[in-house]
Amino acid sequence: NSVKKYALQKDWDINSKVMKSHQRSSIGNVTISEYMKRDYKDPKDFPMFLYVNHVLQAEGIKMAIEAHRRNMPHCMGSLYWQINDCWPVASWSGIDNYGNWKAMHYFVKKAFNNILISPDVDSLNQLKIFVISDKLKNIKAHINLSVIDFDGDVLSQKAIGIEIKANSSNCYFQQDLDLFLKGMKRDNILLCADVVDADSVLLSKNIIYFKAVKDLDLSKPIITHSVEKTKKGFVIKLETNKLAKNVYLRIDNIEGRFSDNYFDMLPHQSVEVEFVNNEPSHIQSFNIHDSDYNSELHPTNKKQLLTDKPVSLIDFNEKLKIFSLIDTY
Repeated sequence: NSVKKYALQKDWDINSKVMKSHQRSSIGNVTISEYMKRDYKDPKDFPMFLYVNHVLQAEGIKMAIEAHRRNMPHCMGSLYWQINDCWPVASWSGIDNYGNWKAMHYFVKKAFNNILISPDVDSLNQLKIFVISDKLKNIKAHINLSVIDFDGDVLSQKAIGIEIKANSSNCYFQQDLDLFLKGMKRDNILLCADVVDADSVLLSKNIIYFKAVKDLDLSKPIITHSVEKTKKGFVIKLETNKLAKNVYLRIDNIEGRFSDNYFDMLPHQSVEVEFVNNEPSHIQSFNIHDSDYNSELHPTNKKQLLTDKPVSLIDFNEKLKIFSLIDTY
């Protein structure tokens, strides 16, 4: 949606003059393509290229932040480039010039959770389950490990009682990966790890795969959803019959933000996402200068660009788009 605001459809190509003018790194596009080919299949078109690029960036930053946090106290924090943009541009930002959250910002929010469960396979093929806590007191908890195939069948489970140590990172489970998986086929399984407190309240949840994303045996999921209107916006309830990788919710021509996005959905588990409308702006307090207005990009009458008209449930449902990584193939 953001690219539509500064580029015509004929310029939807990373090598177009318009897109290059909005790319301030001389090696940016080449680097993006190189990194993408390492882990992802070639996206089928430009919009899907942008989506996969956002997911790629998010996964990379998530990996780095979790590695830093696992290595407490040798590393006690992470700074990353960058949070936001000051103009419409292809950049490293997690929030674009229009205030929209990219995948990275959603992933970073979770990676910096006060309590984080972080599964990892090290260079010696050891599966390690870390729990990192920024809390200042110990917490009684349970780790739940579930190996699940992409159809939702649970292949193995393990529960571990622990005490999460205050303000520290600790490994609470370790096993050789080959022994842990016991010969399971690795291109259609995942490990879901979560940690809950003594009252079974979820503290953190994470998923790890055992193949590069491009080598996963993904199939087309059937994602069903329902929408309810709330005082602040809307709540979307989703379910899927198969693993839905990096589910992306998009709403056209309605300003607002989803509470979560680009997430993995496990089969037969429901997920609720809230969409909060942006505060309405009054047209008389907003001035659009003719020099800033491109009638070809924005054919709508200028006076109609901002409106306080409430969004109906019908309008929201019609404009809501939901897809996942398999749709990029």
